[in-house]
Amino acid sequence: AWVLRRLVEAVTLRVGARAAGLTKSGWDDELLAAGRGSIRFVLAGVLAAAGARFLRLTPPVQETVDLGARSVVIVAVALFMLRFFTRAARFVEAKVAKSPEGTDVARVRGLRTQLAILRRVVEVAVVLVAASLLLLQFEAVRNVGVSLLASAGIAGLAIGLAAQKSLSTLFAGIQLSITQPMRIGDTVIIENEWGWIEEITLTYVVVKVWDLRRLVIPITQFLEKPFQNWSKVSPEILGTAELYVDFRTDVPAVRAELKRILEQESNGLWDGKVQGLQVTDLSERTMKLRALVSAADSGKAFDLRCLVREKLVAWLQAQPHGLPLLRAEATPLPFPEEKAAGPALMAARVGNNARVEPSR
Repeated sequence: AWVLRRLVEAVTLRVGARAAGLTKSGWDDELLAAGRGSIRFVLAGVLAAAGARFLRLTPPVQETVDLGARSVVIVAVALFMLRFFTRAARFVEAKVAKSPEGTDVARVRGLRTQLAILRRVVEVAVVLVAASLLLLQFEAVRNVGVSLLASAGIAGLAIGLAAQKSLSTLFAGIQLSITQPMRIGDTVIIENEWGWIEEITLTYVVVKVWDLRRLVIPITQFLEKPFQNWSKVSPEILGTAELYVDFRTDVPAVRAELKRILEQESNGLWDGKVQGLQVTDLSERTMKLRALVSAADSGKAFDLRCLVREKLVAWLQAQPHGLPLLRAEATPLPFPEEKAAGPALMAARVGNNARVEPSR
C-alpha cells in the first residue's frame, strides 16, 4: 500500500499539473495545490484497507484495520476541504484585486469580509461533520445517538436553551457578512476608541486601536449598538482645525495663509478637494476660526489637521494682531470717606491720580 500510494500519487499529481497547465482557469491549480499532501493519506487508507483483504486477517483485526483506514480517509478529506476553501478565498480576493473592480476599495473590503466569515462558517461545518463521522464509527457513540434521537424533543429543548447565546452569536456573524455594517479595514469609533477593523470571526471582532492596542468586541455589539464607521462608503473624510484669535486679526490674510500651507507644505496630506476658513463663534474676548480641510483617509486627515494648527499658530505669532489679547481699563473710584467729604476733595484726588492706560 505504501509503494502503490507513492506511485499513484506521483502519477496523479503529474497528470493533474499537465492538465492544469492547459487551461486558463486558476481553479484547477488551486484544487491541485490543496490536494497535494492530502491525497497521499486518502490513497494510503484506501489501499491499506483493500490490501488487508488479501492477508485473510481475523474479523476483529480486519475491523480494526478498516476503522483506522476510514479514520485516516475522513481526516484527510476534511483537511483537503479546509485547505481548498482557504486557497479559494485567497484566489477570489486576488482575482478581484487585479480586475478593474479592484480599484473600488469598498467592494474589495466587502468581499474580503464576506469571504472571511463564510470561510469560517464552512470550516466549522467541515470540522463538525468530520468529527461526527469519526465518532459514529464506534458502537457506543451510535447508541448514545439513538438514545438522543429517541428523546429528541427534550434533548432539543435543553440544547437549544443552553446554546441560545452561541447560536445567536453565530447567526449574528452570518448576518454581518450579508449586511456588512462594517468590513475588514474600515475605520471605526466604538467604545470611545478609534481604530481599524483588523479581524472578523463568528463570535468577535478585533479592532486595532491607533496606539497598536487590540480591542476585542463581541460581534453582536455591532448589530445591537450604534458605532461610527468612517469608511463605510469612502475613506475620504473632512477634518477641522479650530483657532482662537484676536478681534483685529485679518481673517482674509489667515485664509490666504491656509491656502498656501495646503498647496505648498502639506506634503501630500491634502487631497486638493476641500479647503476653507470661517469665523464660527465669538466670545467677549476672542474670535474662533475653523479651518476645513479634506484628506484621502482618516489617518492623513489627522496629520493634516495637526500640521494646519502648527503652521497657522506660527504665522499668527508673527502678526501684530494675531493671537488673542486680554484688554482691561482701570477707572479710579472714591473711597466712602472722600465721597462724604464733598465734590472738592474728590476732584482734587482725581486730579492727583495719573491716568491709567489700557493694558494688554
